[in-house]
Amino acid sequence: MNYKLIKCVSILLIFILLIGIISIFIGKDVKAAGQNTKVYTKGSNILDKYEGYSELLDNLLEKHPKWTFTILFTGLDWDTVIKNETISAHGRNLVQGETGAWVCSVCGDKPYDNSSWRCASAATVEYYMDPRNALYDETYLFQFENLKWVDNTYTIEGIEFILDGCDYLLKDKITYKKTDGKTGTINKTYSQVIMEAAKKAGISPYHLASRIRQEQGTGSQASPSATGNYSGYIGYYNFFNVGATGSGSSSIIKNALIYAKQQRWDDPVKAIEGGAQFLVEEYIQYGQSTLYLQKFDVDDSDGDLYWHQYQQNVAAAKTESIGIMKSYKEIDENLNMPFNFVIPVFEDMPDTKCPIPGTQSIVTQNIEVTDASIIVYKSKDKNSTQLATLKKGEKLLRIEIDSNKTNGYLWSKVVLADGRKGYIISSGVKKIADITNCNISAVAVEPGNVRNGPGTSGTKILITLTEGQRVTIIEKGKYKNIDGYDWSRIVLADGTQGYIVARYVEEVKDDGTTESGQDIVKVVCDGGLSLRKEPGTSSELLGYIDKGEYLTRTEKAVANKNGYIWDKVVTGKGTTGYVARGDDDEDYIQVVDSTNITGSGFETIGTNLMCEPDITVQNVISKASGAVVKNASGTKVTTGNIGTGYTVTYKGKTYTVVKLGDVDSDAKVTSADYVKIKNYIMGKNSLNSAQKKGTDVDKDGKTTSADYVKLKNYIMGKTNITI
Repeated sequence: MNYKLIKCVSILLIFILLIGIISIFIGKDVKAAGQNTKVYTKGSNILDKYEGYSELLDNLLEKHPKWTFTILFTGLDWDTVIKNETISAHGRNLVQGETGAWVCSVCGDKPYDNSSWRCASAATVEYYMDPRNALYDETYLFQFENLKWVDNTYTIEGIEFILDGCDYLLKDKITYKKTDGKTGTINKTYSQVIMEAAKKAGISPYHLASRIRQEQGTGSQASPSATGNYSGYIGYYNFFNVGATGSGSSSIIKNALIYAKQQRWDDPVKAIEGGAQFLVEEYIQYGQSTLYLQKFDVDDSDGDLYWHQYQQNVAAAKTESIGIMKSYKEIDENLNMPFNFVIPVFEDMPDTKCPIPGTQSIVTQNIEVTDASIIVYKSKDKNSTQLATLKKGEKLLRIEIDSNKTNGYLWSKVVLADGRKGYIISSGVKKIADITNCNISAVAVEPGNVRNGPGTSGTKILITLTEGQRVTIIEKGKYKNIDGYDWSRIVLADGTQGYIVARYVEEVKDDGTTESGQDIVKVVCDGGLSLRKEPGTSSELLGYIDKGEYLTRTEKAVANKNGYIWDKVVTGKGTTGYVARGDDDEDYIQVVDSTNITGSGFETIGTNLMCEPDITVQNVISKASGAVVKNASGTKVTTGNIGTGYTVTYKGKTYTVVKLGDVDSDAKVTSADYVKIKNYIMGKNSLNSAQKKGTDVDKDGKTTSADYVKLKNYIMGKTNITI
């Protein structure tokens, strides 16, 4: 990338040592540990289990008989790859200038790099990673070019075609500034130096030239990292921007030149030769011998996967291949050179190539057949195998909807009762309400993938649950032994629906606890709670939790700091942190068990049932069937207003009622209560515990003149009192 692009380099990848550096290397062997390669020949059956590859490769070989294709059998599960490129490391792949389906739904508008980049969605990553989307013609094919030096293939003229527009690289000889400030001369052209450096390192000089162009840009001079004129680093050159990391342009340039000085790259020849060798050592030895493999680290030659990727731009390999192809066409319009391409394949890939984001919606929804009958096909083709015929009125699960036609129709991907997946023509069905068979609170007992349908094959990973994350099971027992697992349908706190392996979630018991000892708690603090990275008010703030939100408490009383007892919790979104629960009475949170009573205008908090002024006995009983309500004198009541000092017994637990504003316990809020608060503040009368809580109508935790002013305004109809 040129100097301007270097500014966009993300500090998130500083640890890679080469952000902004592109790696162009050629491996002597693309075979990876635990992986296999085979040369594909026209009509070969080695790709029979991988839908869509053979026909595309046969067409290319028909047009370009001198080309060869090496198939890299990665052995990696497709869904696992996509998970690791997306939800396992948000920000690993970025898009610029895209919205909607192109952008990760979790990160949303969160900015990355220079604020113009956004985290890519799984659909976006799938689209760019699916090799079949680049095998239709040569336009995008060169992202798979094996960049090994090939004898009798390259020319100086070819290199100069690639360097066209880089005027500073197209001189008859190289003049440069030495470390002493004097001018030096090398009686070679840059094209000659690139050719010699490439041959020595075993790299395609065309690709080497394209990388320098990418890093230094076009125009009359290179970026500051390769002019030799940068203050403090006179006479040092770094054409590939090795080590160009930092949070600002000056820091990036300085770090690139620090590296150059350490390597003694004090003239352009040393910089180009040294940079080329560095790139070989950093990537080729890891089997990353193509643009695709440099962008997507799916070769485990080094024993690791995914992290060793040279930049975050998800479209980098594809877009860079266009320029390379055009340069080759300027040399030979028919591309009649003996190129070798390394094509990766993955296990359990979709039957059809992954679509452009936005043309297919990933869903989890129930549908009903509206036509007299409808056929379920193996793929989006009426000539493909028929899996089943469904009659009008039959209901089933849909997991994908297309918005663009394939073979003349809009298709939906569905799940049959036995777990098989297939495709139907969308016009023959309608969406209906969710079909559920339970409503059970549960928590994740281990990290697990939530998919848009049951089964590990033919479904998409939506999100991975954090251990302890709370969910609601809405269907269980329907899909059993699908790909070796039983599946449950769940709903997350944000409304996301999907399927998870049943044993990955544990049901919450009536008392609000799980077998593993976790609690489901509700935030009852009026102002909400701060979620901290560690216990203590000075610890890093992870976010805010509003009143009424539910948490899973995984550890109780882990610390006593800053006047609070701290609990470890997991939010509904899967964030783990610490909250101040108050003191031993747990003022700010409440364990959610089957005895809790909650309704519009009332809720149980601790040992009290807090009520607004207009709440009646009937309101409470409607939400707590079988509850016994007694007035302040101990007499059972079934109708009328509920008042401060009343008791409600539900499922063996008794709560004392606190009606805000009802200080005299007559179940009404009148001027008598206003007077009682005023006298209490003046020390003229005493109140019991429930009555004291009833005085706090402004909910600030104290009884002050502000409370009787608010109560007076309420009585006059000027304000409301709410819990």
